[in-house]
Amino acid sequence: MHYEITLPADYDMEVIHHRVRTRGPLLDGLPGLGLKAYGVRERGVDGSELNQYSPFYLWHDPAGMHSFLWDGGYRGIIDDFGRPPVQHWTVLAFEPGPAFGETPRAAGKRTELIPRETWPADVVRPELEALRDHARRDGVHSTALVIDPRAWELVRYTLWQDTAPAEDPVRYRVGHVSAPELASLGHGQQW
Repeated sequence: MHYEITLPADYDMEVIHHRVRTRGPLLDGLPGLGLKAYGVRERGVDGSELNQYSPFYLWHDPAGMHSFLWDGGYRGIIDDFGRPPVQHWTVLAFEPGPAFGETPRAAGKRTELIPRETWPADVVRPELEALRDHARRDGVHSTALVIDPRAWELVRYTLWQDTAPAEDPVRYRVGHVSAPELASLGHGQQW
């Protein structure tokens, strides 16, 4: 699950950093949550052209996500920023990396649309293999390959120990990670 809150160019991003510092730990024990990375993009940092608060979640089960959305957790976002669209995908694979025991401080996201004329498995299978190789890179905390079969959008999201490489089209600074059920997330291909 992921949502993006794009903020004005002159927005005081310390407001977001303060939010992450003070509210982030509140989800450190949330049932059903595998992990939440509190991603922030700042204009002029890591190639970003905009300011954005952009949390990314991996849920241990759908019940945790539903509880967050309908029983109050998401209410804080709505109250403070309005109701941004919530993207959600099916997890194809999750891989821990060499820095899995460390606290990630950055994230990178790569998105690919699967063309209509392409059999989806012809794209997904090589991406699964590439994800395993990607997960072995120095500095990788963990990485996930997810898909939205409605739009046939494939996303690779990676948490990095220090900085996300320039090859990631979208890069975030991560101010906090809540990971109450990280150990419960299945590793490798999810079927």
